[in-house]
Amino acid sequence: MTDPMDAPRSKTVVPQPLESERPSGAPERAAEFSNAGGIPAVPVGSPHLSSAAKDYDVGRPVGPTPAMDFWEALYSRRSVRKFKGDAVPRELVDQVMHAGIWAPSSCNYQMWDLVAVDDAGVNGKLAALSAQMGNAPVNIVVSYGRDFSEEGWANVQSASALIQNMSLAAHVLGLGTFWITQMGDREKVREIVGLPYDRLVIAVIALGYPKFAAKAGPKRRPLSVVAHYNHYTGKPIPSSTDPTNWSREDLAAYQRARVLNGLRHNKPRPWETRALLAMLERFVKEGRDEPAAGAERALRWLDVLPCTGILTERMSRERRGWRFDAVERTQDVGDFIADRTVPRAGTFLWPSPESAHGQGEPTPETYDLVTCLFRTENLAPRDRPALFRALARWVKPGGSVVVGFVNRRSFHDWTEKLRARRGGPRGVEYVLSPDPNIGPFESLSPTDVDALASEAGLRAVERFGLQAAPQPEEIEFRVRNFGKRAKSLVGVLSNLVGAIDRVGFLRSRFGRFQFVKFIRPSR
Repeated sequence: MTDPMDAPRSKTVVPQPLESERPSGAPERAAEFSNAGGIPAVPVGSPHLSSAAKDYDVGRPVGPTPAMDFWEALYSRRSVRKFKGDAVPRELVDQVMHAGIWAPSSCNYQMWDLVAVDDAGVNGKLAALSAQMGNAPVNIVVSYGRDFSEEGWANVQSASALIQNMSLAAHVLGLGTFWITQMGDREKVREIVGLPYDRLVIAVIALGYPKFAAKAGPKRRPLSVVAHYNHYTGKPIPSSTDPTNWSREDLAAYQRARVLNGLRHNKPRPWETRALLAMLERFVKEGRDEPAAGAERALRWLDVLPCTGILTERMSRERRGWRFDAVERTQDVGDFIADRTVPRAGTFLWPSPESAHGQGEPTPETYDLVTCLFRTENLAPRDRPALFRALARWVKPGGSVVVGFVNRRSFHDWTEKLRARRGGPRGVEYVLSPDPNIGPFESLSPTDVDALASEAGLRAVERFGLQAAPQPEEIEFRVRNFGKRAKSLVGVLSNLVGAIDRVGFLRSRFGRFQFVKFIRPSR
């Protein structure tokens, strides 16, 4: 009996151009690429090919080639989030995509397909899936073979190399790009642009003319920290959001890393800003106006562990009569915060370093007001008593300490569990309670906060809670990439839960944001 494995196998023969017709420098077996692994052959009418050879690309530019040094292009490229409304000539779009297809791909199978969408109607359908696809005049949908080497993610790796090539080429051509991974339902993206099922949508590249000149890019973690030879020699940052798994050194390292990236995705949200302003109106009525010319700011305010400094920045704008200082774990994070205040805040370190580096701790009994907003939740329980003793040490006798925290009695923990069940976003950078937050986070019991303050010698004089239910803006933000039906359902629920937040007792006891004003009794 003949073994079917011994039967002669058919081979697809691809006609190749005569030697006289082959462009100089063309790959000897380039024609095989068009059918390797079942890849569709390049359309005969492709503008990317010479008239003499229709079955492979000769690696020559298909559009303008402005000169830019490679290293300049590499280090000056920036992600662009806001674009002009001007249309992008297809010649330039072709040039960008052409640069992409000369990226390396696994086994050189080149199983990518690109769909450049410059039709406003089609882009509108994409934007309905994700707001990020509604910012640029062109969206390039990048796809790759769905089942190709999934185990090693070779499809994603190959497409990512293509995307990087396109991003650099666009920059050289005076265009901007934004690499979009938050596309909503990728299968709906595929259907909208007509890609076959065997092509998996990897990402979408927004392409257009930048609306603003590129700013200096975010700082990068130094090579000495991220590069290793032969064996990893660094100390990994915990992926857990449980504060007990984090040391002080872990927190310091993580905050430095987040500050280096510019914190572009950590921005104040309307519902958080509203809570902060309510606290100021309730607890800090003085110092609203700028001092007279030449006059010093007599009132002194210390913001403790402000992390990114977003709240510090807003408080310094709202209470211009105060002189602000800040305490952080490392000098570089402290400097980042100081640059957000006007005038520039002084910075100190906590715990005070043993060496002579840094500025040490603030002078005891210096400040009229000390704030610690949503930072106790970052600390392991073992470190919280020391923080509250420091708060009491830095405030003047008779001065105030305001602590803000996320209430364990609130809806917060339930919503975090629901988000985890639906698959994300997860990870320490997405612990949003309140946004923005960095590192580990654990909601607190009001009785535990009171106990910490009492042990440190502080006495509670006033407290209030806010937002017993998610706010409309927050709900809209969380579901911005949901489908229309889901958004409609969430809208109805939003109106229902809004009624809960109008009940004062519920806000006081179950409000997510809790603020307590303590005083340090005078001697």
